[in-house]
Amino acid sequence: MRVVGIIAEYNPFHHGHAYQLRQAKETTGSDFLIVAMSGDFVQRGEPAIVDKYLRARAALLAGADLVLMLPVYASTASAERFARTGVATLASCGVVDTISFGCEDVAIASDDYRQLAHALSHESKKFQNILAGKLSEGLTYGNAKSETITELYGHAYDLSLIQKPNNLLGFEYERAIAHFGLTMQPAPIRRIGDYHDASHNSGFASASACRKILLETDSKGLCPNEQLEHALPEYVHDLLNTYIGSNHFDYLCVDDLSEILHYTLMTESPDTLAGYLDCGKDLASRIVNKLPEYTCFSKFCEVLKNKSISHARVQRALLHILLKLPHVMASPLENSQGTVPYLRVLGFRKESGELLHQIKQHASVPMISRLPEADKLLSSSAQAYFMQDIQAAAIYRSLLLHKCGKTFSDDYHRRIEIV
Repeated sequence: MRVVGIIAEYNPFHHGHAYQLRQAKETTGSDFLIVAMSGDFVQRGEPAIVDKYLRARAALLAGADLVLMLPVYASTASAERFARTGVATLASCGVVDTISFGCEDVAIASDDYRQLAHALSHESKKFQNILAGKLSEGLTYGNAKSETITELYGHAYDLSLIQKPNNLLGFEYERAIAHFGLTMQPAPIRRIGDYHDASHNSGFASASACRKILLETDSKGLCPNEQLEHALPEYVHDLLNTYIGSNHFDYLCVDDLSEILHYTLMTESPDTLAGYLDCGKDLASRIVNKLPEYTCFSKFCEVLKNKSISHARVQRALLHILLKLPHVMASPLENSQGTVPYLRVLGFRKESGELLHQIKQHASVPMISRLPEADKLLSSSAQAYFMQDIQAAAIYRSLLLHKCGKTFSDDYHRRIEIV
């Protein structure tokens, strides 16, 4: 039995995602496909535009056999942790032999770049010393790391390839595979269209372009926008129309977090803020000093960013503060064996019984399809991660209630998607 895995957000699910699912199965000759998908909040440091169960159902309708949820620590993390936990999630299933990812250049999965990924997954003392020096100069971590890589490896590699967004994630997946010493093989699929392409001429508008269109729709529901009709598969249109219902406007964006974030920040001190993931003392002090300038989430990110603190880090840190995600829990999430605390099922296809059976036989961690079973299946440390996911879901539901007055069942009573 051959199984391919994909790590994704599907925020929202569009034609490019459907294309990748088809290609992943066809090019690898796999019998089954597993998706490890972000839950209620995503890597950009904001809420997913629509509910995780709807996004999981879209993936299943497009051909995925099983959709698992990434823990909120991973789904809202930097590229490195997002990739490591995604790879660890697929590895924990015990059946995945290939990881497929979209990229701008398939050369990113060549033997040369895989060797570079292996070198960077085990950072040398020289690498760490150069990185520390650049950080002391006031560079952001991302810029310091990029300059260190250029200084050590720029003579041998075209590092501009790694700067492209999808290539970067693919490269981080390969680093994670090397870091954990896994035998899974990469299966790159060349992306069609530009990452930020808003046109529908190719039929492959990006997720960011689709979000922009959705957020510009009116309160009567899914507007008959030609770009959106071309960008999203018909079954996704049907799901969205069912989801938003009549006279509801349920698409969430980062500024829907503005009020609750403002309140949260006013209850924190520099010391407590510094304990949250991606924050630290430098950003904590800046948050407290700049709090009188707060107007909304997105504008506060602009106020806080500077030469040494990137916008991406600010946005993720603010979300982690809101979700109460402390940095002390982040490191053990993907351990040296490449496993996660549990596998949480969001949905599966009825014909995938053999896949589920094999995972139950070979998985290195418990698989949870009914949340009330978590108390019996999970260790106390795994329970801590699980409850963070539950709390994040509760916050997401409260945002929907506040925005449109629409309620959903909590995760304990929500049925997983079966197609």
